[in-house]
Amino acid sequence: GQTWYYLLIFCFLYYIVQIGYQLDLLCTIPEKNQTTSSKPLTTATLEHEHDACVKRTKDYFKNWAAHFSTMTRLLTFLLGFYVSTICKRWWDQVSKLPDADNLSLVLGGLVWAQSEAEADAALDFKKTILRYTHLSWTMCLARISTPLSNKFSSAQEYIDKKLLTKSEAEALKIDTDDRDCSTLWWVPLSWAVSMVNDAFNNKEKGKDGLIPKDHKDVVSAICKVRNDLFNLAEYRLQPLPAIYTQAVWVAVYGWALISIVANQSRMHYRDNEASLVVTILLSFPGHELLMFLLIFGWLKVADILVDPFGNDFWDIDLVSTLDINIWKSSVTIENQEMATHPQLLKRPYLQ
Repeated sequence: GQTWYYLLIFCFLYYIVQIGYQLDLLCTIPEKNQTTSSKPLTTATLEHEHDACVKRTKDYFKNWAAHFSTMTRLLTFLLGFYVSTICKRWWDQVSKLPDADNLSLVLGGLVWAQSEAEADAALDFKKTILRYTHLSWTMCLARISTPLSNKFSSAQEYIDKKLLTKSEAEALKIDTDDRDCSTLWWVPLSWAVSMVNDAFNNKEKGKDGLIPKDHKDVVSAICKVRNDLFNLAEYRLQPLPAIYTQAVWVAVYGWALISIVANQSRMHYRDNEASLVVTILLSFPGHELLMFLLIFGWLKVADILVDPFGNDFWDIDLVSTLDINIWKSSVTIENQEMATHPQLLKRPYLQ
């Protein structure tokens, strides 16, 4: 569906040249009533001129076909390298798209309320850590995704989504109508690390904090989210040079124009006294159309994969992904709280 108009243009131009070749419109042969060197042209002379012109045209097509074969090999090598580079960049970005699933599980395993009175504090702690994670995720990816940037165009949208509070917006020194509010996207993650540090070190009356031990595992999970977000942001800040893409397209367009002449059928309908219509139909460039489909199909694939978080239908919808991530975090915390104090866990060996 992305290459059909290239095929139509090729077929149109191909048949213009082919019909001109079959009707001898590419040759300039004198009329029979004209004279050359004060001598009238005979029928034999005209036939000889026609045969010589057709032969020159065939040689012209054959010469371009030889050059076209070499150019095709060079183009496929260049195009293969270009598309493989684009695909690698696409996969690197998609595979590094982080979520909070791992962090949710780590929090469920290390955050522990030692009494019923601490249960609410532990729950709020986990909710805040995950909220800060989703806030940084949204702020960072809003810088590289147009749909997400349009959804969260100011700090007020973050507040309405309950990812940010007004006091936190003041701490980030951004106004609610500030449209450049995603610059300090890593700061909420630093808040989360500070909270984890306090939860481990703040001990009262001999009791451990909300994280009794191994708080470094929580910090590592938060830092992994930060590293993945940073790598994604770097891909947008360091794109492929525009001249690279332009050079590939210029090479492909040049190859396509040459192929119109190089792939012409050299069979002339007068060679075997065949029908003009049948000869034109038999010259249908099926193999060349397949080559066009492959070459321009590769280019279209590369164009689609250049920006995995764009506005196209096949791009990753980060707005929906954010909602899914928030939902998964909520369900994970809810089920962790349900399994925190069941009777089976308190007395697992009693029937």
